[in-house]
Amino acid sequence: MADEDGMFPAALRRATLRSFHDHLQAEGNRLAQVPEAAAQLLRQAGSVLEDVETAIAGTPAPPTEGERLSVEIGASRASRGVHPIESAHAAVTMYRVLLPVVLERTRLRGEQDSTLLTAAGALQESIMHRVGIGAVSYASFLLEKVNHSHRDERRRIGRELHDRAAHSVGVALQDLELYDVYADTDPPRARARIGTARTALREALESIRGLARELRESAVEVGGLAKALDDYVATRVPPCIRTTVSVTGDEYLPDEVCEELYIVLREAIRNAVLHSGAKTLEVSVTVAGAEAHATVRDDGRGFDLAAALAARSGVGLSSMRERLELLGGTFSITATPDVGTEISIVITHLGAHR
Repeated sequence: MADEDGMFPAALRRATLRSFHDHLQAEGNRLAQVPEAAAQLLRQAGSVLEDVETAIAGTPAPPTEGERLSVEIGASRASRGVHPIESAHAAVTMYRVLLPVVLERTRLRGEQDSTLLTAAGALQESIMHRVGIGAVSYASFLLEKVNHSHRDERRRIGRELHDRAAHSVGVALQDLELYDVYADTDPPRARARIGTARTALREALESIRGLARELRESAVEVGGLAKALDDYVATRVPPCIRTTVSVTGDEYLPDEVCEELYIVLREAIRNAVLHSGAKTLEVSVTVAGAEAHATVRDDGRGFDLAAALAARSGVGLSSMRERLELLGGTFSITATPDVGTEISIVITHLGAHR
């Protein structure tokens, strides 16, 4: 007994979508807390009902708005750092809420048992089809972020080679040229130029060795996050900065999380050493259950975060944030001029990486 509104009347659609949203909220699904994400889910659920109606009618299913929405959803969730587990839970909830409605409406139309199976199968297929499209979009977005992070890392290494190693080599060459000038006319000054050149070349060598260590070292290979951070601080943080490193539970970190977290913390420490003018530096990491929490805090000069990002001097910060988003983590900075800077990191759903 079909009605003029089709298999799913407008009032029933609204009630069903409201029930879906209520279930998501009751389950504490993060997607229900973000208005745009919740609206996308409700549009998706409405589109799924249209797919079921089309399947029962036996008409060919053209490309739907739901498929285009799935691409949008995958990218937007990746950009917000929403873990795929949240999307999977939402898909399960959608099926659980929509299935009784679909079966009831099918029975009311006096359909055969075979049509009930068709309706249930169409519901599952429609939801999973969208999950698949969203997953591809999500992965594509993250792949782009990985490439962006790698480009940032290459640019950073290039800057360090140019600003430190190449500069020191240039100074050494200039001193050697001055040695030639003074060798016959002023031997003491010539010897001084040789000494300065030797110092500059040592600085260049140390810079190159430091970069080589960073490229070669792996937190996983050296024995864990705590050991890697201790080694980095020992070789790259000057003694004038009082530094403490506290790491607990890092043995529970999956390898890929351990490695990426080390790279992010290493960048945070480097920034503090190069730019903060700090006297003290504190690094803390705690892994418990399915979460990892980390902070890097200094008592340096701080900075204007908005101005740094606007001036593109915060490219390293963007790379750190992108690396964490790839892990489903969050990244926040509190920077106060003349007070100091604190970087806070939270990574959840660690079990999903194992």
